[in-house]
Amino acid sequence: VLILLKDGKLEKEKTLDELNVAAGDSTKVNIRSFLPKLEKDAEYLLNLEFRLKESKPWTEKGYVIAADQFVIQKKPEVVIDSKGNSDVDISEDSEKVIVRSPVFKVEFEKNNGALSSYVVNGEEQVFAPLLPNFVRPLTDNDRKGWKPNKVLKQWYENEPKLTNFKVDDSNNKITIKSSYELIKDSASVVVNYSVLPQGMIKIDYQLKASEDLPNIPKVGMQMGVQEKFDQVNWYGKGPLENYIDRNHGFTIGRYSEKLENFIEPYVMPQENGNRTQVRWMALTNPNKENGFLVVSQEKPLSMSAWPYTQKNLDEAQHTTDLKNPGFITLNIDLIQMGVGGNDSWSSVGQPLEKYQVPSKDYNYSFYIIPFGKKD
Repeated sequence: VLILLKDGKLEKEKTLDELNVAAGDSTKVNIRSFLPKLEKDAEYLLNLEFRLKESKPWTEKGYVIAADQFVIQKKPEVVIDSKGNSDVDISEDSEKVIVRSPVFKVEFEKNNGALSSYVVNGEEQVFAPLLPNFVRPLTDNDRKGWKPNKVLKQWYENEPKLTNFKVDDSNNKITIKSSYELIKDSASVVVNYSVLPQGMIKIDYQLKASEDLPNIPKVGMQMGVQEKFDQVNWYGKGPLENYIDRNHGFTIGRYSEKLENFIEPYVMPQENGNRTQVRWMALTNPNKENGFLVVSQEKPLSMSAWPYTQKNLDEAQHTTDLKNPGFITLNIDLIQMGVGGNDSWSSVGQPLEKYQVPSKDYNYSFYIIPFGKKD
């Protein structure tokens, strides 16, 4: 069966004639007549599924026994109108910078350079500041096996320290630039926030890291959002959790799960719930009328959401140790190392080298967009 997806939605489907291909042989399927005229602003994906023609004792007719996915046309870069903010005021005091309009108010803390408050239509969106993050809660393979907290200790033992905080409101545009030092003389991060019309914010992230440093556990950012936004909707690989070394069997599409089903409740609390190749992710209320949307500009994201803090996941020994912090932790990453697992008790448990994240320069951009029923 050929299935064409346009921006993750079903566009067209066709059942092919029976293929008679001997074991070890191959054949070609011409899909030209199946494809419609492609719109230049859309992404097109082609799924090829092999389904059972008849029911078996172990499953029903139509069960997919093999599948693959092909990119017909890549996702175009997202560009959101960034015309001047004529109705926006900017002010500051000794502790923060405040950007305000009739519909939103955004605050940036001077002590850590982070987006710390995001009020839209009178409702707070941010419950933990948006900050660079380079580590994950240890997995079983990490903790009992190769111990990245020791092997990659520079990334675990250092936290970003704000070195410069700059506000630019020239040319009728507002930009906040937060510069951090992570590892002295070896790793630094610059995060640029551009406040756009209607309360959207574009984040440009640049990591400069020496190639002499060990591999990086992850490259990304983390924040806290409203706990009532517990319906997770995304356009990326799914439906189950997946990582760069555990995603070949998952297809890119549009998925939606309650947060309690989106995460994986491992008996030993640990890293969980990641999704790769994410074009966008929206955390919404159950009826999807209000929410918090993250959209990648060009490079697909690696994202997850937890009803716990990272610290709690890392320190908990049992699921009963996990506590509700009053918000949802949202990870907005470029990449995270794989989970490994050739064994789970020695250095062999680490991810294969091709699924690790070498220390070097990285950059990515994304938009955060709170929305309501009227939007």
